[in-house]
Amino acid sequence: MEIVSIENDGTVTVKMAAQEAKEVRSDLGYIPFTLVTKSGDKLHSLLEWAAPSSTTTRTA
Repeated sequence: MEIVSIENDGTVTVKMAAQEAKEVRSDLGYIPFTLVTKSGDKLHSLLEWAAPSSTTTRTA
């Protein structure tokens, strides 16, 4: 995992392997919902592709 760039406006671009994304999503999933920020919840949702739930279907 690495930070690819940090823009002048503070936007951060991160590059991570699929396994890292899966691990980060899993870590966020263990934190009680009441302690997760909106940003953390959004990241958890964005990383769903790395560890899809059993009801999520991936298409090519």
